[in-house]
Amino acid sequence: MEFGSNPTPKSLLLSAQFLHSELPIRIARRSFELRNLPYGLSQQSAVRDWYLDSFRDLRSFPEIKDMSDEKEFTKMIKAIKARHNNVVPTMALGIEQLKRTMNMNTAIEDHDEIHEFLDRFFLSRIEIRMLMG
Repeated sequence: MEFGSNPTPKSLLLSAQFLHSELPIRIARRSFELRNLPYGLSQQSAVRDWYLDSFRDLRSFPEIKDMSDEKEFTKMIKAIKARHNNVVPTMALGIEQLKRTMNMNTAIEDHDEIHEFLDRFFLSRIEIRMLMG
């Protein structure tokens, strides 16, 4: 909280450098999980593609050395954050489609594998968006 409450150029640069190294790791983990989902959920290509595009953007961004780099990196982070604005409703639609496809007689919560994935995915999403913010 103190780190971001009154940002100095040095703290902004340090923050950007940290995000430059940390965000690709976190986003890669989500991409991997999205690719390996059961019950055809991995075919939710929009969400998976958003994560892959964001990973590529982050990995292709050069090392952040000065405030000019930090400003460009911040623009990219804002674009990535906006790209992911519709993740929650898109995932919800995917779960609804899964329910219809599988003609589930039980609640989705009774499928532990899906429930555990959703818990991890949305907790990680909150963490990533907090870091981006």
